[in-house]
Amino acid sequence: MKKLVFATALAFFALGSQAQVLKSNFLNGYKEGDKLEKSVYTEKKAPIELDTWCGAFSSKPNQFASPLIGKDLTYNGYAEKGPSISFGGFEAGQKGARFSVYSISEGKEYSRGTLYLSCLVNFSKLGGSGLADFVGMSPSYVGGSNRSNIYVAREGSDQIRFGISFLKLRGETTMAYDYDKTHLLVLKLDYDNQTAQLFVDPKLDAQEPAEADCTVNGDEENILKHAIRAISFRNRSGYIGNVGNFRLSDSWDGVIAQ
Repeated sequence: MKKLVFATALAFFALGSQAQVLKSNFLNGYKEGDKLEKSVYTEKKAPIELDTWCGAFSSKPNQFASPLIGKDLTYNGYAEKGPSISFGGFEAGQKGARFSVYSISEGKEYSRGTLYLSCLVNFSKLGGSGLADFVGMSPSYVGGSNRSNIYVAREGSDQIRFGISFLKLRGETTMAYDYDKTHLLVLKLDYDNQTAQLFVDPKLDAQEPAEADCTVNGDEENILKHAIRAISFRNRSGYIGNVGNFRLSDSWDGVIAQ
């Protein structure tokens, strides 16, 4: 009887932890060299391609090809493992960027409480000196008008720093981080407190860190209202690196869940 009770308790604990994870395995079934996008949104009101990577809608024809799948990324203690998305792949002389989106909903279920978007990233080269966004959370499943982005920028000649946005407001980390090292990034978007926070390489224990590495607070002109319906990736020419192992959660428990 005791064994049965213990096993039942473990099962409920596992289910409770999993319930905190809203979306995971964003690159399930992909292998290195595959094209990321399965299709392209050609209209603003095109039918949703749920839980699928697609080219974001653009009013102008996009001259850049789909990003490609790259090497595996891992981070000690973080359960999401496997392939990533490679930056680059542009033809010689091409400059610009391409948005890809992973559509998660056409409804309003992701419009309250707190959302945590975690991912792994590893950069070896940055094409620009200023903050440049590469991952975001969009209210449109076809892409555009991101409500919160993760940014990266050079820090001197041998390090990088990260930043985030909350609608039109931006902030950046005071710490610098290494190239050619896999970093865990956790973007926290809080509807109740109207804030965005970024945790860089946080400790993966039961408690959310008391302080974020970057915090941006909303104001009277920047108020988060709309639901999140897509995760976006911006592939930029001149950038070399990988990003992947995404997970969308509604609590810190979801970020650290195995």
